[in-house]
Amino acid sequence: MASESISSARALMDINSDGYDLPKAAEVSRLSSDPDSKYLRALFQYLGEGGVAKDKASAKALFKEAADMGSKEAAIVCKEFEKNDEAAMDDLIALRFKGEQKDTAASAELFAMYDKGTDKVKKSHAEAVRFYTACAEQGDVQAQAKIGFMYLMGKGISKDKDMAMKWLGAAADKGDGTAMYRIGQMYDQGLCNTDPNQSKAMEWYQKAADAGNMDAQFSLGCMVLSTRRGNAADRQAAELFEKAAEQGHAEAQYQIGMCYAYGQGVPIDPAKAVKWLEKSCENGYQQGMVDFANMCFEGQKVPKDYEKAAHWFSEAANRCNGYAQYALACMYGNGYYYEQSDEMALKWFKEAAEMGEVNSQYCLGCFYYEGRGTEKNLEEAALWYGEAAEKGHPAAMAFLGMFKVTGSGVKQDVEEGLRLLEASSEQGYYEAQFYLGKLYYDGKYVKQNTIRAKKYLKMAAKQGDPDAAALLNMMKSRK
Repeated sequence: MASESISSARALMDINSDGYDLPKAAEVSRLSSDPDSKYLRALFQYLGEGGVAKDKASAKALFKEAADMGSKEAAIVCKEFEKNDEAAMDDLIALRFKGEQKDTAASAELFAMYDKGTDKVKKSHAEAVRFYTACAEQGDVQAQAKIGFMYLMGKGISKDKDMAMKWLGAAADKGDGTAMYRIGQMYDQGLCNTDPNQSKAMEWYQKAADAGNMDAQFSLGCMVLSTRRGNAADRQAAELFEKAAEQGHAEAQYQIGMCYAYGQGVPIDPAKAVKWLEKSCENGYQQGMVDFANMCFEGQKVPKDYEKAAHWFSEAANRCNGYAQYALACMYGNGYYYEQSDEMALKWFKEAAEMGEVNSQYCLGCFYYEGRGTEKNLEEAALWYGEAAEKGHPAAMAFLGMFKVTGSGVKQDVEEGLRLLEASSEQGYYEAQFYLGKLYYDGKYVKQNTIRAKKYLKMAAKQGDPDAAALLNMMKSRK
């Protein structure tokens, strides 16, 4: 009965309804004792609408009563009373009242407020969806696409595939590319418990791409490359990437830049490659920054340019990109573009190492071991070698192995040290092979074994290690 009363009150408040009757809506809300009816009654009372006497104090008490009884809308209003002064609340409640009347202008404004949050209202996707649905019901294409997306992703409302398709389909039927793209995403990614369907995904992406949606153009380009082979597919993907790139899609700018760099679907054109890769970087695409910087540093497919390399490595590094931090450290450490500085190299190696970048963890271990840019510290060296060794870094495994064999910076554990050296050697790391050969030759930490010594030294010597070759020659001369 209570739900019928509140539905009746809301229907009578709907300005788009033939049965619109505010005084009757006010009376229906008065007669019902459920929390949502009390919330509506408080709105009438606060504003003096529908023939109800204006009484702000009583309305505030009624909002509180409704909230305590479980009205979510009333609870939101009560929180807003705590946050705002009376003038702000007068405007908010007047706007909310229009929203409850399904006034589309007010509903759109309330959606914008609650979707993002403002200094006056706390973000609430549930309230945003509730008010914006009125706009969707009145045929607002943008609202239909947005509400459909909210149902698809479960933002402020339970996921509901049927409702998502209802609203996205309505917007798509009116030519909305964003709605078409969302339907494509649904089939592509299996959103909202949808069975993935590559064929339907491509069909909807194509419709959206034809409607000019840049996200669909990019996604369709990626699907073409992943599902088809040959020059025709490469050309189609490049065309789609370039259309999206021209609309400002950062990842598409990166992709078409790479197409021009390597001649995939388009003729090789270093100038166009630089143009699009730089645009991708300027739009904040980190992978673009790292790859373009690498290409500039090495002169690979684009002109060598240390200044651009340094700039984009720095931009990515300042966005906490571990590889860029590592590359920047190497530039400082080796004096490329920047004046050589062990201190700056150490700084960036440390930043990257703490982000988990394995090469930086190894290099940081080396800096502490050698005392570069800092005082020599074997314990710190062992710690960072250990971090890199856990990720399978062969050089770190070799150094940590020797540390454990000799007890440098760590508790001595010859057996564990040999295990690490063996694992590094099996990966082909020549220094591990040399260390093992020397250990078995010297016989200080392990039982001397000339056969094993020669085995490992020969492995290292074959890779061009001069120390291993020299030790082998010395062993031969002593026969």
